[in-house]
Amino acid sequence: MKYCDVLIFMGSHRSDGNTAYYVNEIGKKLNEKAISYRILDINRLDVNHCIDCVYCKNNWGLCIHNDDMTDIYEQLKCARVAIFASPVYFNGLTSKLKTLVDRCQMIFLCDFSHKIPFVDDQNKHAKLGYAISVGGANYYEDQFRGNEGSLKLVFDNLRMTFKRHLTYSGTDHTGIRENSAVLKDIQVLVDEIESEVTNHDR
Repeated sequence: MKYCDVLIFMGSHRSDGNTAYYVNEIGKKLNEKAISYRILDINRLDVNHCIDCVYCKNNWGLCIHNDDMTDIYEQLKCARVAIFASPVYFNGLTSKLKTLVDRCQMIFLCDFSHKIPFVDDQNKHAKLGYAISVGGANYYEDQFRGNEGSLKLVFDNLRMTFKRHLTYSGTDHTGIRENSAVLKDIQVLVDEIESEVTNHDR
């Protein structure tokens, strides 16, 4: 199993839409910096629904399902940076990405039920979390609150600092590719990641 510095979740139901474009641009910039990364397209993952079976409550760090989450759990444990990118569907994450997030219940219960965190508090690998939200509608109050609330809980349980939430409204009218701020935002994000990886390696 190969681990990487940056784990990127592409959460759109479209593998060639605005969110995918954004994620791929991040990948290009990470390549330029020679930072290892992995993009996980939610459409290509086999992730079953959490069924609240309490298996993880009774078995630390284990889930009853044997699917792609088994590998993803370990990837999340070892990544220095996690990025979750999603459109806004009914003021929240896409259903496919939310299914993956719900499966992080196992990570939560390591703390809550077993009192042993999934990620060691002394583990210096797990550091920064980023959220990217793409809203098709024009901006309105609380447009991105649902995405942020869900992902903040994931980062908290992974002992990651929620570093930044990048949000974009009105993409149904003006695509993400036409937004002049996007590439600048991506450069800032990648520079921050480079700083984290570099400092860790010293």
